[in-house]
Amino acid sequence: MLRGFVNAYWPVKADPYLQLTRCLFVCSIGNPEPQYKGTKHNVGHRVMDQLIHNYWKDHLYKEGSYYYSRKYPNLVLFKSDSTLMNLQGKTMSKHFQQFHKQSRLIVLHDDLERDLGKFQVRKPGTSSRGHNGLKSIDGIYKDKYSKIAIGIGRPTSKTVTNYVLSKFDAKEQEVLDFDVIPKVVKELEDIIEDDLDYLRKERKEVMSSYAGDKRG
Repeated sequence: MLRGFVNAYWPVKADPYLQLTRCLFVCSIGNPEPQYKGTKHNVGHRVMDQLIHNYWKDHLYKEGSYYYSRKYPNLVLFKSDSTLMNLQGKTMSKHFQQFHKQSRLIVLHDDLERDLGKFQVRKPGTSSRGHNGLKSIDGIYKDKYSKIAIGIGRPTSKTVTNYVLSKFDAKEQEVLDFDVIPKVVKELEDIIEDDLDYLRKERKEVMSSYAGDKRG
């Protein structure tokens, strides 16, 4: 518990090269692992683990705290698993601010308001729905980040705290791994490809403008 608190305030060594290129910064939030691994509150980390170790393993490589892609040059992945959920805003700020100021932040998180088996892509400025991790991030990036909410449903008997800190049973894991996560991956790939198309178009316009200036 103390480690999860201290890590939120521990400084990150700055790398000036990270600020040179705009990116899609996709991160998962939850509580520290391995202590809370497999809990409902950490379902964002479960998705991230699948991306890193399964779906995108052939084109990802790690440098420092981040994963980069040989297939998607605009992609950066970050698993924020060393900080308590309610302190994620401080951690996110330390890491995301290292990248180009026009980079986009996408947060993978659990959602009590959606049933298990459902997910939702949510635009910048949408409500945190009482989620402590999102409220922490809202304090810094209120209208400037997107969310992918992974449904975990609401408890019928347990308190919310006990429920989100409980682990998925075998049947729930199957729903996540074989139904939900493949759809989330497809949604992310569409977002990444759309962003790449935008960057290519932007680069083409800049190069055309530069060529016109030289001819003039």
